[in-house]
Amino acid sequence: MTRSTLPRTPKRLDAIDGGRPMDEQLLAMIVGLTSEVTILRARLDSCERLLAATGALPAGAVDGFEPDDQASVEREGLRRATLQKVFRPLREAALAELAQTEQKFADEDLAR
Repeated sequence: MTRSTLPRTPKRLDAIDGGRPMDEQLLAMIVGLTSEVTILRARLDSCERLLAATGALPAGAVDGFEPDDQASVEREGLRRATLQKVFRPLREAALAELAQTEQKFADEDLAR
């Protein structure tokens, strides 16, 4: 079987007619997340199968794992960093849209 590597970041998608910039950001987020989740699921499955095959880890051990306090703190840090990364495009698009709206209202006030 020939293996092909998946790109680490999705390629830029063509704009959708009638879509707002926010819509493009949401679509980019979904594509990026789907790519990352697919890769992570495949890697996790490989690790679990290899560990079970060698007897290093019984089948189902990952599902029953309870992290200690240190691991929980580290996981929370990773979770927050991931959320920041994932929602960055959406946050940037929302801020840009807000700035445009504020500028529009400022221009209208000056015109009065």
